[in-house]
Amino acid sequence: MSLVSRNAYNKTMTGDDSLSGPNQPDPPSGGDDGSNEDPARISFADLPLPEAVRERLAQLGFHHPTPIQELAIPLAVKGIDLIGKAETGTGKTLAFTAPIIGKLDPERVAVQALVLCPTRELAQQVEKVAAAVGETLGIKVALVVGGVHQSQQLLQLRSGAQMVVGTPGRVLDFLRSGKIRLGWAEQVVLDEADRMLDMGFIDDVSEILEHTSSDRQTYLFSATLPPKIKALMKRFMKNPQIVSTILELATVPEIEQRFILCEDWAKKYWVHQLLDQNKEETCIIFCNTRRAVIDLDRDLWGRGYPAGSLHGEHDQDRRFNILEGFKKKQITTMVATDVAARGLDVEAVTRVVNYDIPDEVETYVHRIGRTGRAGALGLAISLVDSRSRVSWNRIVEETGFPIAEETWQPPRGARPDPNFRSRTTRGGPRGRPRGGAGKRPGGPSRAPRGGNRRGGRRPSSGGKKR
Repeated sequence: MSLVSRNAYNKTMTGDDSLSGPNQPDPPSGGDDGSNEDPARISFADLPLPEAVRERLAQLGFHHPTPIQELAIPLAVKGIDLIGKAETGTGKTLAFTAPIIGKLDPERVAVQALVLCPTRELAQQVEKVAAAVGETLGIKVALVVGGVHQSQQLLQLRSGAQMVVGTPGRVLDFLRSGKIRLGWAEQVVLDEADRMLDMGFIDDVSEILEHTSSDRQTYLFSATLPPKIKALMKRFMKNPQIVSTILELATVPEIEQRFILCEDWAKKYWVHQLLDQNKEETCIIFCNTRRAVIDLDRDLWGRGYPAGSLHGEHDQDRRFNILEGFKKKQITTMVATDVAARGLDVEAVTRVVNYDIPDEVETYVHRIGRTGRAGALGLAISLVDSRSRVSWNRIVEETGFPIAEETWQPPRGARPDPNFRSRTTRGGPRGRPRGGAGKRPGGPSRAPRGGNRRGGRRPSSGGKKR
């Protein structure tokens, strides 16, 4: 069964995903009398949460649930396994923390709930919300993440934490060394599961779930459901219900959509021509894999284009610096995977390019939604090679979008370069660029042959890889 929100989520309702509600004034509503209350609007008092939880939410400033909270909380309270399709910024943190806090027993010192997040930063946000909600109820929350010393985390665990919020790597380390036991964990959340897949954590997540109670209730939140996530659901979830606030087949009329039929080896030549013809305009280029992002980014940077990249291995500092450079147009072309680009709040992106065609229809819709924002015109162009025809035909059929074909031929004399990129979109050997001299800022390898022919230095990306 799948439930879809009656209303699309409006990001102006709240700010950061983890802070949806507290210290955020409700948007004005009502009739001509100036009333700020909409009698038809549901409140947390209308949801089947324990009274103590509802009172605590009111103290924290949570009055009205977001769509994902309204859909998810009643199912979570009933003990039903839940799949929430929601993007960052929709208030999903409270959609699982509120019902879970209400089920925990403060008298028991065992870990009763586990929340797994892909990054330390997200785990810290979730822990902050969970600790705030559980504070007056006697619920203790431990943060178990990498990149910081273990001592404080061990103190939190030994103090009798009922909930653990952590990243897969550190949680698994604690499990294997006996520092944590999860046999009594009957509430388990996988937050941003597709991002954990992109970062290579799925095997760690599977091993962790094997250590939790067989009677657990499992929550999975993800913007998309790629095949490996679906396999995880089938293995560890019991008859889950799906709730969604993603209008998967909706788009805005300001986005013009086109596609070009060309073989994979020729795509980079098309990108070069696009950037040459639109030097001052912003562009996001989506690839399906980290390897593809790295290869294309090296090629563009080596040829002097102000490009930057985002993928799952980048830490928060690098991500912030790249996004700041993109907003200030120090970087005009961003090459990214889907998960790394989630939650981008960048207005007036002129065009989006699907360098690789996604496998999921909702992923396509999410990508093209990065352009045509805030009433601006946008353009989405998809490069369709012979191996992606099946996925592309399914996207066209299921969306029903009017997508025009544009003809294009590679430059005269252009030929496949086996040393540039052995495609890894769906497996295969990894190619390596032929090296020139010098090392790029923030990058681990040499620039492609030809160097930076246009001169100038690339904006610093900052940060270190994890």
